Amino acid sequence: MQYAVGLRAGDPQATAGLAAIPAIRSTLASVAKRLGATRSGVAGIAPALRDVASTSNADLLRIIPLAILAIGLLLALVLRSAIAPLYLILSVALSYLAALGVAVIVFIDLGHQAGLTFILPFLMFIFLLALGEDYNILVMTRIREEAHGRELQEAVVRAVSRSGPTITSAGVILAGTFAVLAFAGRSGPGGDQIEAIGFGLAIGVLLDTFVVRTVLVPAAALLLGRWNWWPSRLGRTGAASGER
Repeated sequence: MQYAVGLRAGDPQATAGLAAIPAIRSTLASVAKRLGATRSGVAGIAPALRDVASTSNADLLRIIPLAILAIGLLLALVLRSAIAPLYLILSVALSYLAALGVAVIVFIDLGHQAGLTFILPFLMFIFLLALGEDYNILVMTRIREEAHGRELQEAVVRAVSRSGPTITSAGVILAGTFAVLAFAGRSGPGGDQIEAIGFGLAIGVLLDTFVVRTVLVPAAALLLGRWNWWPSRLGRTGAASGER
């Protein structure tokens, strides 16, 4: 037997509609068991999207620790430090969560959409982790180079001034590309989802470029001092004899 029903929770693509599926499946399984049915299931847009979203979220929970571990090991090898990779990875997490929060405010609180596409958190994490660590390596390796023979404050200033134009231009170009995707995708099918993806990625790149890499990372490096390079020799001796 097949029953055609509608969701009282509302739009099958909205958060409320997707959230109703587990209870519907549980109820159906209970009824099917009482009736002696050998097979039963719930089909339609909402169940299909729920399954895809659940799979995507489960994959994200597995990928995030592996990606963080791999990136952390690479940073430790490149910078020859056990301390710097910790706050560099944390800086990427902050920019990711901040960008996701801005997307929620713009599209749900202000735009009154039912929710964000489940693809957005996954794409934002992958892009911002890869991009953020590229910028981290560029900034921190330059700081390490400048720290030989100079006080750390001078080394940080010189490193940011030398690497800043490269990071800024690359970030602006990439953010502009995602912004074009957001505007161009509004008119086509699935326009709301494409707009959210383009906007979220653009905001994440801009935050990473102008806030994290320009302010937070240099400030953290300056506050930690020679502990940035522990346990390497530079971490034991300091950037220069005049460093506090």
